[in-house]
Amino acid sequence: MADWFCLRVGRPSRKLDAVKTLTTREFFHSPGIVKGLRAGQSVLVTDNGKPALLVTKPGKRLRKTRAQLKQEAREICAQSKPKVNFTQALKELKAG
Repeated sequence: MADWFCLRVGRPSRKLDAVKTLTTREFFHSPGIVKGLRAGQSVLVTDNGKPALLVTKPGKRLRKTRAQLKQEAREICAQSKPKVNFTQALKELKAG
C-alpha cells in the first residue's frame, strides 16, 4: 500500500502539468502571453498562490452548412412556411 500512495502523490494529473501558471500581475502586464496560446491551451492565473481563474483560448467556431441550418429549422417548426405576424410579436414582447 505504501508504494501505491507514493505513486499517487507524485503528480495530480498530466493535464494540470500542461497548463501554464501566471500571477495576476504577470497576466495583466503581459496580455501577449494569452495571445500566443494555441487553440484549446489554457493559462492558470493565481492570486497570492491560490488559483483565481483559468483562461482558455477558444478554437475556431464550427460553421454550419445550409443543409444543417435547414434541418435545425425543420426541427423547430415543422411547417414549410409558417405565417408570423412580427408586429404583433414585438408588441407582445414590449408589453410583457
